[in-house]
Amino acid sequence: MAKKNERTNGEAKAGEIDLPDIAVDPTVAALEQEIAAAERKCNRLHQVEAELATLREKIKAMESDRAKHTATLEAAVEERRAFAFAASDGDSAAQERLKRARVAQVEVSLALEDSQAAVDEGRRRFDVLEAEQAELARYLGWRDAMKLALQVLEESREIDVHLEGFAATLAGHQEKLEAVRQLAQDSGREQTFRNVGIRQVMRVFSTRMAQIWPLQFEKFTQYQGKTYGQILRMQIGAGIGVTLSAEPGSEATEPTPAVEATEANP
Repeated sequence: MAKKNERTNGEAKAGEIDLPDIAVDPTVAALEQEIAAAERKCNRLHQVEAELATLREKIKAMESDRAKHTATLEAAVEERRAFAFAASDGDSAAQERLKRARVAQVEVSLALEDSQAAVDEGRRRFDVLEAEQAELARYLGWRDAMKLALQVLEESREIDVHLEGFAATLAGHQEKLEAVRQLAQDSGREQTFRNVGIRQVMRVFSTRMAQIWPLQFEKFTQYQGKTYGQILRMQIGAGIGVTLSAEPGSEATEPTPAVEATEANP
């Protein structure tokens, strides 16, 4: 029992009440941590994608500037060629044009180098971001897998609840089947109802699941399209000499040699 706080004359304040620790499922806690971590990676992925989009536009603009610088450089070279002879022949106007063309060529050459360096750096950063994007993209599937893992854990609890009731129903049903078989034997009919049993339920269930997951469940061909109730009705009917034909709205048929062979060798 929690010790009373003496300062409150035995009356504990709300903030001082000892509460029992709530047990935390370590698997659920770990899944939640994985989801939180994956969410952070996915958020970063969205940031990277936005950065890539912005950088892609910047590189396109820089490549456009580089093209302009290239055109300006070519024009400056042509300017120098056009006035080189006249300038060397003493034409002062040509010399002035040549001087300006030289200055323009130097400036545009440097600008072109800077532009190329900017484009190269932009592409380098783009490659880095693309590599990060590829690494982060894996967390999209991992995050969804962890979320589904939490869901199936919740579903497993529901399945366990249903299994408890189902197992109890099967157990009571099996007791009655055993009683029917034993009473028949006591009556001198040892072979009657010898193959009834809840294993037929499992075969019907396995056959149905095999239609969905053929690699994880065994398929009993002779049970396909039949319910457990139909199988049991045919077994009991055969034990008392009743021949059953197909029932309205069902796929039940008379017991076949395949079913009888299986039932004889469970």
